[in-house]
Amino acid sequence: MAVHQTDAISDKKRKVVFAILGLTLLLAGSVYSADWMNYFNKTSSLYPAIAKPCITLLAFVLVLIAGANKLERRDWTLLLAAFCCMLPTDILMSLVVVSPTLGVGGWVFMVGGVLSIIAHVFLIIRVGRGLHYLKKFKLKDLWLPLVIYGIAAVIVVLLWPDLVRVGHAVIGPVYTAFFCTTMWFSWETVKRKLYPALNAWFVALAATCWFATEILGEIYNLGLGTISNITFGLVWVFYGTNVVLWALSGYRWHTDKKVR
Repeated sequence: MAVHQTDAISDKKRKVVFAILGLTLLLAGSVYSADWMNYFNKTSSLYPAIAKPCITLLAFVLVLIAGANKLERRDWTLLLAAFCCMLPTDILMSLVVVSPTLGVGGWVFMVGGVLSIIAHVFLIIRVGRGLHYLKKFKLKDLWLPLVIYGIAAVIVVLLWPDLVRVGHAVIGPVYTAFFCTTMWFSWETVKRKLYPALNAWFVALAATCWFATEILGEIYNLGLGTISNITFGLVWVFYGTNVVLWALSGYRWHTDKKVR
């Protein structure tokens, strides 16, 4: 898909981006530390629940300031739309974690789940790049989706009784299909060079981190005791990385290649 050439990121903009990344890293470190302090000290500090959506907010700022350095206009618009769903989702999910009256089977969680699915729809359209490569899809190319969907299917089967118990028998498998598709299409951008190399790796690693986030997050949601408490401390290690990588994938870092 031919598009107009945008400007590669300038040194001045690069410094701004790196400054925001530095602030994000400091914030993330404090969040992860507070999470584990809550776990080991049996405390209930609200700081992580407040600060976690701020990581997404900083990533959102990175998207918003791309300006003339965006990879392409349509690509950036879809990324922006995804973040418009991701930020409120993260706020809602943080409320579920800290509120004694909100559960993982309640309406707030379900609204967050639907918004997250919509975010994946935008990202799937974005990284799918028109899906023209599916016309040339061969049997040897099946290994990638088989691995991704297969791993997720095995985990869903293993956790199925608990998914039913917490009311996730519908949204669990449906949402799994979406984040698996995002991961599949994202890795196709690397295989088929649908983005400049750095951007392709950003989206592939972002989608992989989100895949890990959802598996770990659902284990936490199921309330399986110690293992759920441990996975809770790991969720934002992956999810925080995920949102930052998605944001960085929207920039044109070099001028050597156009987006296809």
